[in-house]
Amino acid sequence: MYTELLSSANPGLIIICIDQSGSMTDSYVDSRTKSEFAALAVNRVISEIITSCTAGSEIKDRCQIAAIGYGGNVSQLFNEKTSKLAEINDYVTLTRKVSDGAGSYIDEPFDLQVFVKPIASGGTPMAEAFQKAYITAEAFIQSNRNSFPPVVINITDGEPNDVNEEFKYTKTEAEKLKQLATSDGNLILLNAHISNDSGVTLNLPNNKDLIRGNQYAEFLFDISSVLPAPLAANATGCGFPVQEGARGFVFNADAETLVRFLNFGSKIER
Repeated sequence: MYTELLSSANPGLIIICIDQSGSMTDSYVDSRTKSEFAALAVNRVISEIITSCTAGSEIKDRCQIAAIGYGGNVSQLFNEKTSKLAEINDYVTLTRKVSDGAGSYIDEPFDLQVFVKPIASGGTPMAEAFQKAYITAEAFIQSNRNSFPPVVINITDGEPNDVNEEFKYTKTEAEKLKQLATSDGNLILLNAHISNDSGVTLNLPNNKDLIRGNQYAEFLFDISSVLPAPLAANATGCGFPVQEGARGFVFNADAETLVRFLNFGSKIER
């Protein structure tokens, strides 16, 4: 299981669910809000996926990428093959630190393609986002029954709307989502919690010992998939310590962790 290689004949699907609730306006890192940082991280990773699917001047459709935003409403932002996403002509100029060759670093401008824009309003209808992800993944599986199973990456900082009901609705939708499967295995659900809260930080834990009593952390741990071997290997390659039974879950993720989490979760083309 989880051994199918990605190809144009048997492509993979990555669904990114992005919390766009009102609390995502909070300041996060480098003078950016949480919504701005999440969008930046997602845009960067999608650009890297497109690059990995490029051979010479040809972009091979080894991967389909969907994005779902949830806040004031739930909307599918896009659901496209990599070659189609590469045609988007929307860029932002940013800067990055590069070596000057003399032991110091300088700011270098670069253009980053924009697929997702920062939005923040309303509540946190996570259950409804998982419902939409289910529809997207189910349709993909109907046409790609022998592909590597879909990977869903959920980025959130807040409380699902059913928090007062012990997340019952959201948990149900998450479990339904994880029951979807191709011939190569069940859908994989990964969750990243981004927060400015002090306290414990967890990266791919295999138990809840350090988060007992924190209802949000326990909830996200419970709905996250145990990492199959290929994603566990990718996580190790991205610098995460991975123990047996590790879940695809990071809690109180800082900026670096979120980017690494997105990277290993989307690199399923072994």
